[in-house]
Amino acid sequence: MRIVVIIPTFNEAENIERLLNNLLSHIEKQKNHSFKILVVDDNSPDGTGEIVEGMMKKYSVIKKLGGEKKGLGKAMIKGYLYAINELRAEIVISNEADFAFDFKHMREMIKKIEQDDYDVVVASRHIGIGKTEGWTLTRRLNHWIANTLLGRWIAGVREVYDKNGAFRAIRVEEIMDQINWRKQNVRGFAFFFYTIALYAELTDKFYEIPAIYKFRRRGESKVSFNPKYIKTYVRDVIEYVKLAFRVRLKKCNINL
Repeated sequence: MRIVVIIPTFNEAENIERLLNNLLSHIEKQKNHSFKILVVDDNSPDGTGEIVEGMMKKYSVIKKLGGEKKGLGKAMIKGYLYAINELRAEIVISNEADFAFDFKHMREMIKKIEQDDYDVVVASRHIGIGKTEGWTLTRRLNHWIANTLLGRWIAGVREVYDKNGAFRAIRVEEIMDQINWRKQNVRGFAFFFYTIALYAELTDKFYEIPAIYKFRRRGESKVSFNPKYIKTYVRDVIEYVKLAFRVRLKKCNINL
């Protein structure tokens, strides 16, 4: 199958080369599929894009999209459109550049779609041996509010327990290619929860793989009260709340 792995980045110079080498090692073990790695970099001022371009000279499977910083959601949509329309992906896998989720689960994700006929497979902190490591109490509270209070109770998204992880695999045919991505106006980290709701309108074939989520050791988290990212973080929180209520209203056949 043609598989595209999307990695959105902003200021990940400390992680990106190690992460791409790690991903390449996992791809090398799966010779029965055709892989492309698509890094979507929001013009990182720390040189992330330049590092990726250097690796592109050595590895033809690596591609890069650049552009103005418009938020995680916009970067993901740009990557999705390129993966579907230009790279002709049959499965799209996404993950972040901070080593939070281990790529070792990728083989099972692909198998669940290719052989077991699932459409959406997510790495989950909330089932089986899945858990988080290295999180502060504040980060745990933030995640509970977003994932459980807003995502599950208010929005009513119950197809998976872990709605906010970036590490997931999605079938393109009849799922991703049925969504008008150009019309999706989601800028921030609500993108991952919101797209679960979108996929649920098209399929009930979801699967969660237990996974351990580790807090980053290098680089800066953008989901925080760091003064560098506080305005974006507050904007994304507001967007998340609005989308949670929008999803619930849509389930009740109320469109605003």
